[in-house]
Amino acid sequence: MPPIEYDIIIIDDEVSVTDIFQQYLIWKYPQWHFMTFSNSALAHKAILQEQIRAKVWVIDIMMPQKNGTEIAAAVRQFQGDSPVLLAYTALERGTLDTQEAYRHGMKYFNHIVNKREDFTSVLSLVEVWVDTP
Repeated sequence: MPPIEYDIIIIDDEVSVTDIFQQYLIWKYPQWHFMTFSNSALAHKAILQEQIRAKVWVIDIMMPQKNGTEIAAAVRQFQGDSPVLLAYTALERGTLDTQEAYRHGMKYFNHIVNKREDFTSVLSLVEVWVDTP
């Protein structure tokens, strides 16, 4: 069975964050197909089994089960051409997960941004990347 194609996939264990993204996308881009995951292990499994593909990925760094770096590595392995935006919160700055993300740098991520401080940048990058052929 071929993978389901999405314009954007958002993986974040904070349901309030995925809700904000969903509401914005439904309002501004009703033609986009998107998926959100609040369970990082389910998202990771779907990527490894090649069930899903996306033009753009927005991935939280610090999540239970699978962290953002592990998920981004799977995206790169199975879909290396898609932009991956790593989103973290101010509370996570300096944690081992965030340090690991910066150490891997652009190997896995196209851009790293604080989703609470710079939410408009997240949206702007997503808009540009989805509309890029």
